Amino acid sequence: MLGPDPNRELLKDSTRLAAFLQECLALGSLRGFKHFESFVRGREELVLCIYTNNYTPKPSALMPKDVLGKYYTRNKLSQWQSPESQSPLDEDFRQEKNKIMFLVAGYAKYRCPYVWLRSHHEQLIRAQPGHIEEDDNPLQLQKTNEWKISNVSLWEMVAEIVTMTSNPKNPFQLDFDYIDKLPIEESVLLTGSLLAFLESVWIQANPSIAFLDDVHAEIQVLQSKHIENMYAYSLKNKN
Repeated sequence: MLGPDPNRELLKDSTRLAAFLQECLALGSLRGFKHFESFVRGREELVLCIYTNNYTPKPSALMPKDVLGKYYTRNKLSQWQSPESQSPLDEDFRQEKNKIMFLVAGYAKYRCPYVWLRSHHEQLIRAQPGHIEEDDNPLQLQKTNEWKISNVSLWEMVAEIVTMTSNPKNPFQLDFDYIDKLPIEESVLLTGSLLAFLESVWIQANPSIAFLDDVHAEIQVLQSKHIENMYAYSLKNKN
């Protein structure tokens, strides 16, 4: 009797990993979460930054200032800082005071996702004995282990990391004050993208997940916000 075809298994893992990296790319393009931010670093890495000490990021405009300058005064433009560098080194992560940094990676050589802690090691070792080790091995997370044998989405890993780190009621709570301060040209795109993300979480999630009702409440508010943004954007383009 022939055993499983190793080439087929490799293709299966590669396909799943490619889908996971697409999830990383999508999440890394989003902003406006209350408890974390993320960005992609290279083709196989997502940097996940968990806020600490009640940290709130300042709104930053991704569109070039010379483009926004056609629609806003210089005084208004000064309210939006330029985005920070999106390719920091691991050494830079250790200097972070208000963010706990994690590296979520889907390296082809491992054929599965792993998560590494990149800052605040001593603090989390005391808070999470058994989860965090002093060496540089990947974290022993429930969802990264489950990914190897079942379908697990990136948002499930993010929820586990955020809950493990800061334990909010809803790991995907939105910061509407941050969103409202963005240029309408960016805000209307962001609310639409956030809506698609939260709807996918709500559809995919097990009904027993504690924060699911909170996600649904955020979706309802976000739907109204997105309609308001589209209306404001259409009025602005008519003038």
